[in-house]
Amino acid sequence: MVEMYLQGRHSVQLRQPALQTYAIMKRRIEEKASDTILQRKKSIMVGGIKYEVSPPSIATLIEVSGLVSQLPRVQSEGVNIIEEVIRTAKDCRVIGDILAVLILGPTTNPKNTKHRLFGLKNRFQKEYSRLVEKILYDLSPSEVNSLTMELLKLKEIPDFFAITAFLSEINLLTPTGKAV
Repeated sequence: MVEMYLQGRHSVQLRQPALQTYAIMKRRIEEKASDTILQRKKSIMVGGIKYEVSPPSIATLIEVSGLVSQLPRVQSEGVNIIEEVIRTAKDCRVIGDILAVLILGPTTNPKNTKHRLFGLKNRFQKEYSRLVEKILYDLSPSEVNSLTMELLKLKEIPDFFAITAFLSEINLLTPTGKAV
């Protein structure tokens, strides 16, 4: 089956495999657009519990950036990988915090929450702590890796990069002093 599509002044013929690919790409773009407009939340399973992923926000990326800075520096060249992993693993507990913030959002991090009622944790702090424990104790390293990649795709990082790069360029182009 061959169909014709008008593209500007020219018509384009698409054969069956190309039509299927075009239809799938068009459907994915439309689904993503409708999900964004309707603010549908994505859900994710961690340790058998379903969590709704927080919508992308700059606050989430800022919080994650601060947590990533707490990770130890890992040497990847000229080092035995097993020894390096064992040396740095003790300082990687923050990985659970990073994923919990990506899933629940930055306001659930107990380090951000100062209000406690008679020293008791609020409901969000309990959910955050439970999720961190699930990530650290129930997920394998490969599951943590794939979960991290999936969550980062949902957070619109290229758009954040575009904003920061654009604003940085504007900052470089603004005059810093008056010409004499």
